[in-house]
Formats: sequence, C-alpha cells, structure tokens
Amino acid sequence: MFRQDPLNTILALGSGFTPTAVRVTATLRLPDLVEQGHRTAAALAAETGTDEQSLGRVLHYVSLLGLFEETTDTASRQRTYELTDVGRVLLGDHPGNLRRWLDYEDPSRPMEARFEPAVGRLMDAVRTGLPVYEQAHGRPFWKDLEAHPDIEKSFNTGIARIADRLVPELARIYDWASVGHVVDVGGGNGSLLLKLLTEHPALRGTLLELPSVIDEAAGITAPVSDRCELVAGSFFEPMPAGGDVYLIANTLHNWSDRDAARILGRCSAALVPGGRVVVVERLLDSGKDPVMASYADLLMLVLLGGRERSMEDLRDLGAGVGLTLTDARKFELPGHWLVEYTKEETR
Repeated sequence: MFRQDPLNTILALGSGFTPTAVRVTATLRLPDLVEQGHRTAAALAAETGTDEQSLGRVLHYVSLLGLFEETTDTASRQRTYELTDVGRVLLGDHPGNLRRWLDYEDPSRPMEARFEPAVGRLMDAVRTGLPVYEQAHGRPFWKDLEAHPDIEKSFNTGIARIADRLVPELARIYDWASVGHVVDVGGGNGSLLLKLLTEHPALRGTLLELPSVIDEAAGITAPVSDRCELVAGSFFEPMPAGGDVYLIANTLHNWSDRDAARILGRCSAALVPGGRVVVVERLLDSGKDPVMASYADLLMLVLLGGRERSMEDLRDLGAGVGLTLTDARKFELPGHWLVEYTKEETR
C-alpha cells in the first residue's frame, strides 16, 4: 500500500491526513473526473474550483496510498493520474456506494456523519467496554434516531440497501417453500420482508418493529399487505406467536451478548413446534476480506456496545437459551452467513 519503510508507513496510517485526504478525494469526486479524462492537477482543479498546487499535493499523497497511478512527464514535469482498482471503489456508480459514505458534503449521508464523533472516542470505549455514542451526542443511539427523523430515515435506507443485496440470495439458499409464516424480527422499514414475500407468493409475514418505524413500513409493504401484518413493539418483550421461522437479519450484532441472548430467547419462546430461528449476520474472520468485519465490529462497539461474532460465538449464544445451531450457509456477499437454530427438546 505505502512505498516507504515501516516507520513511515505507521506514521501515514496513524496520521489524521490519511482518512482526511481520502475523504477530500471522494468529496471532490476526483476518481469520476479522472475516469472522464481530466488527468492532471490543473484540469482537476479547474473542474473542482480548487487551488491547483494544493490539490496536486493531495493527489500525490493519495496516489502513494494506492488510489491513483501517478506518472511524471520528464520534459514538462507535469504529473498525470490514472485510476487504480482501489481508486475505482470511489467512483460514483460503484455498487459499494462508498463515495457517498466518505463525502463530506453529501446531504444524503446524515447517518454516516453522525457516526464520526463516536468513532473519535474509541479510546473511551476501549477503556470502559461501553458504547460512547451518548457521550458524543447526548443520547443513546436508538433514542437519537427517534429524535432526528432525517437520521432515522438515513439509517433505515442503509438497512434497505443491505436488504437489496441479501434478499435474492436469502430467497434462494433457504427452503422457504417449507415455511408458512415468517416473523421478521426488528426488520426496519419492511424492505427485506417485502422482497421475501414477493419472491414467495405463498409465504405470509409479520414485521415486528418499533412504533416509530411502522408508519413507513406500512407504505413500503403495501403491495403485500394481504399477507403481511405489522406489529409495533420491542423484541425484548414477548413476540407475536405462531411463526414457523423467526428471522433476525443484521440485528444481533447491534447488541451485547446479554441482550442478543434475550432476543434469541424471546424467539425461542414464540416458536411453534418444529419452528426455527434464522439469523443472517456478517461473521468475523469468515469472508475473503476480514478487515470489513473487524471495522464493523469496532463500529458496533462505539455506537451500541454490540459486536460482530464468529460461528462459535453464535453457537454458544443459542445454546445459552436452548437453541441448537443446525445449519449454516454462506452468502456470496462477503462475510455474510445464514445460521439456523432449532429448539432443543424438553424432557
């Protein structure tokens, strides 16, 4: 990544200039401009309304990070830039949508911008083992969402985006034909459940979510309203009974082991005979890029006191509330798995 000795590599990694320079690159949409043919600092400065010399210094730095390939014409001493595979990730049309996440000025990213002050308090979280979001913003994470509808909408949009990537596989890799009724536990605005019921017309669904989300979910799930019940409530309270499958997608990692066990326990208590609990989560050290899972693990720590877990962690978590891990299936989406539990027979 860096073309210098280990001491200077650590300096670059530890310096605040590394994330800041990458964010400037994203905000100014430099990868898109280079892709369009603006390949010198002068051309890029003209397109972005920035100072040519200052922009050139940033371009040189992020090229050393691997975002661009920088070459210098020996006669003119002018530097030109080509995108690398790393830099292409910041293109506006990249499916990972990372440019938006890093853009300082994108008005559509209130949730991502809200994370940053909490991330800056990682040291406090490491010392205490507790989330630090409330220290940064004056309210715990979920209360802050309720107090800021624009942030809550941004958060739910992010969940829906993940659902867009997961549902085609979720609909394919699990035997939904054997399921009559699925309860989507903490399913956000209902996007995932909508897509699942659309893929499987014989399936009925129930969405369990907080009252603040239900109105939005009603609009989103309207096309399948004849097969979809919306229940306002908490998954820490008794759940709607009668589901064949209780689906918990990208939710357990938001919670500590104690609270995650409580959620699984409520699902277990509501199961019909022969019913199953299905958990969809990103697992630690299970994908081709474990750095992303570790990043998410730290984010869960500072925001919520939750954590990403390994397969063994999930096995132990279920066993603690009488659930046996009976199946595990890997998604094509890196790091994500479907884990199935059944209820242990009582004697």
